[in-house]
Amino acid sequence: MQWINDLYRRSYGNEETPDFRIGFVVGIVGGLVGAIAMLYYERSITPGVTDPPENAEIAPPLVKQYRNGESASVAWGRILFKFLMGHEPVFGETKIQLGTFVQLAYGMAMGAAYGGTRTTTRWRDLASGFFYGIRLWLGETLGLSLFGLRADPRSFSLRQHLWRLSRQWVYSFTTTAVTRILYRLVTTKK
Repeated sequence: MQWINDLYRRSYGNEETPDFRIGFVVGIVGGLVGAIAMLYYERSITPGVTDPPENAEIAPPLVKQYRNGESASVAWGRILFKFLMGHEPVFGETKIQLGTFVQLAYGMAMGAAYGGTRTTTRWRDLASGFFYGIRLWLGETLGLSLFGLRADPRSFSLRQHLWRLSRQWVYSFTTTAVTRILYRLVTTKK
């Protein structure tokens, strides 16, 4: 019965302040698992939803970085490859792999940011995953179009926006859950 009291105390107060260094490290792992879950959702569960719109010139960005039919992560991977190697990737498969690498790296970076800035260690805090996903969706929708990596948000249908929001929720709920579980496992005193 002591474990029930400990769980109650941890969930409803009397908890220690989270260690941001441990949170940062477990956030990287949580972000990687979240990115893998998001990629699975995107490619296996909802593959019929197109990422870029076909005719996306409602309001062109200041500097258009993406190409028609290219997702933001593939565009970002292509740009990084050209910066590092001095030439663009030749094969389409390489572009897709670069896009996957960008999504995994982005997931790990956002997981590290989440883990390092957590303010609570409560188990019942599912709202953080919900609002974290909305913030990521807004950042992706507005930020990527601002930097020219994606078309203007008005170019996308409501269905595509909802799909993007749902994939961010898959990422955010997975990342928050894994990060919290790992944090508890690492910091549990024996």
